Amino acid sequence: IGQIIMDNAGNCNTAMEKIQRCCAADDICFDADGNHCRTNYLVQYEDALCADPVGKTCSTVRALRSSGQQRSELREIIMDGNKAGCWIPSIRPVQLLRDVDTRWSSLFGMVGRAIELYPVSFCIIMKTCLFTLFFIRHLILHLFTEDEFQVVHDIHSILEMLHSTQELLSAEKTPTLSMALPAFEMLVISWLNIQKIIPELGHYIGVSIAKIQEYTRKGRQSCIYALAMILNPSQKMNWINEHWSQKEASDAKVWMLQAVRYCFTSFIV
Repeated sequence: IGQIIMDNAGNCNTAMEKIQRCCAADDICFDADGNHCRTNYLVQYEDALCADPVGKTCSTVRALRSSGQQRSELREIIMDGNKAGCWIPSIRPVQLLRDVDTRWSSLFGMVGRAIELYPVSFCIIMKTCLFTLFFIRHLILHLFTEDEFQVVHDIHSILEMLHSTQELLSAEKTPTLSMALPAFEMLVISWLNIQKIIPELGHYIGVSIAKIQEYTRKGRQSCIYALAMILNPSQKMNWINEHWSQKEASDAKVWMLQAVRYCFTSFIV
């Protein structure tokens, strides 16, 4: 519970009213008289985030797929559970995935697969502990609390948008430079929306948005992006006119005219 005690000076009341307006702008409950009561949920969410649930996911994956025998056991438990109707809905007979630095979206894939197979992972860990008649500490540490599992879900939702953007740009066999800036700008819009849905991770989303916006600002200053978009028959100047500033759109037109003039002059010569 957060409460602020001050004397009865007028500027103190003014300060409390100012804080109330600022908090209201960010949908934070704060009363100038009663002040702010921090909910237990936010405390639990913060504690779960500080526990590094993504790091725990990595260690769980390493522990449960460190040998061929463990991977076979995981598959057998999935198959047996599907036949017995233990998994509702049924679980695909797939393996946990590792996060690989040299592979696109591998973190997204690892987290998503860990979420999908968590009932099986939980079953394996508990079975091992029961068979040995005591709780093995290093295995129990791989189990998520309810709040940690929610944090992992939220992080996966954020990564999913980044993965979709990467898939869009890598799916086409033709050059996709003309799609780069529109894709990143749409990613920013998506992250701004999810920032409202998951305000607990708003700061981290904001850092990512700032980085993407820095890239797109620099991209708008480069003629190559503008020329690629204008030469794309499905885009031309449409996206630029709708989403860029008037000066940026004007610069793009100038770059296009200069490029045409250069090509025409070179052809004549």
